Amino acid sequence: MNWRGLRWRLLWVLVPVLVALFVFDSWRDSASLRRELDRAYDQSLLEPAQALADSLGWDEEGAVTLTAPFHIISMFEAVNGQHKYLRVAMQAPDGSRQRMLMGAASFPPPPDTSGSPPHDFTHGADGDRRFYNADVRGQPVRVAALLRVVHDRSGQEWRVLIQTAQDTKRVSGVLQDLLWETLWRDARTLAVLVLVVWFGIGWGLRPLRALRRTIRERGSDDLQPLDTSHVPAEVRPLVDAMNEHLAQQREALQAQRQFLADASHQLRTPLAIMTTQAGYALRESDPAAIRTSLLSMRQQLQRSRRVAEQLLSLANASQPAQEALQLQYCDVNAVAREVVLAHLPLALEKQQDLGFVDARGEDFDPDDAPQGAPGLVAPVAASGNALYELLANIVHNAILYTPAGGRISVLVQVQAEQVRVLVQDNGPGIAAADRERAFARFERLPSSAAGVQTTGSGLGLAIARTYARRMHGDVLLADGESGRGLGVCVLLPLARPVMGKLS
Repeated sequence: MNWRGLRWRLLWVLVPVLVALFVFDSWRDSASLRRELDRAYDQSLLEPAQALADSLGWDEEGAVTLTAPFHIISMFEAVNGQHKYLRVAMQAPDGSRQRMLMGAASFPPPPDTSGSPPHDFTHGADGDRRFYNADVRGQPVRVAALLRVVHDRSGQEWRVLIQTAQDTKRVSGVLQDLLWETLWRDARTLAVLVLVVWFGIGWGLRPLRALRRTIRERGSDDLQPLDTSHVPAEVRPLVDAMNEHLAQQREALQAQRQFLADASHQLRTPLAIMTTQAGYALRESDPAAIRTSLLSMRQQLQRSRRVAEQLLSLANASQPAQEALQLQYCDVNAVAREVVLAHLPLALEKQQDLGFVDARGEDFDPDDAPQGAPGLVAPVAASGNALYELLANIVHNAILYTPAGGRISVLVQVQAEQVRVLVQDNGPGIAAADRERAFARFERLPSSAAGVQTTGSGLGLAIARTYARRMHGDVLLADGESGRGLGVCVLLPLARPVMGKLS
């Protein structure tokens, strides 16, 4: 049983609240019923007390007496119930004389409404009445007390206290029975609500169970969107998010398949050429011809190695960024200078002029900078290795497609909110209509410029843009210097490195 399921979560919230509400309602109903029963009970006790007060009369000697007490006693005892008491006592205001007309001499006196100890109505007014609870002979009773002021023939004032009492067992029994009935009724209601919630949630989750069954019956390669027509509105955002994830997986899988197909094609061509050349060399007996075949094979191996390295670089650039786990900063100016120095031998081999313009000015010499100078010239939040691969692919492309004797310049600029790296050459360039195609993988645009080698893999710009966008930047193409050749512009957001996190 899943105790963390939706049913149990809802019941853990709903049942305590309902129980608290039912207990509160039962307590309130019980208190209201007790007040009503006490009011009715008090009225039933007051009636015989009023009858006794009305039966006060005078005897032959002029003293106060009860004229018809037995009729009233019979009427009072005829009502259901046990432990009934009637008491009538007289007392002079000064307390000098006291006389019992009926009942026991000792009886619980009425309490004072002001909270003082019980008293005998000495200071009460004529007709004053009170109701209170007391104990008589170990039995809890409800008492009604009525005060009447009378005068005898001599003009002496007497205060007559009339008290009627009856045990409260009957009222307590009625209240207890009603309370248990209320509790059983609330318990039945609670049980019905629990069942309604249990089966209601089960009914509401039927579309989700059907959706789960559909997903389980799917093949491992089925990434089509899930049907949301029968899904509850509350769960539809979750299913929509799953569909978005499936769409991303479809795109990633399609890109992977395309990548593998293109990579296989790129590697298959040089391997086929090398197989042919190896077969030709095996048939030759002339050492010069064999050497020529081996040199050609070495050229194809170098090209294959370059393609493999770029494929690995592209795969690494396509992975989710990991810099967020450990924030790194690097200096674009320093990395660009390192890239230019690393590619100088290749540029010199093609008799090209490869230059670098420092972000601190064209005439700035890095060797003249003071040792241990703090801070970064052009800081960005990125890995130094990733930034190196980005710029290396662009510079390598410029060297590859620029003819012998050409000119290539790498310029670093720090602007208000970004760092700009511009790689310009005076090669054949790319027509404006074809520039977006240049970023496609394995896309090699034709060139008719004389002396231009177009043996690249078509991955350089794709790798550069992938790395740049992973760094929240971009790579754009434009015309080269003086409107000739090609200008590749790398835009990266300028970072504000924190002390202690510089790299």
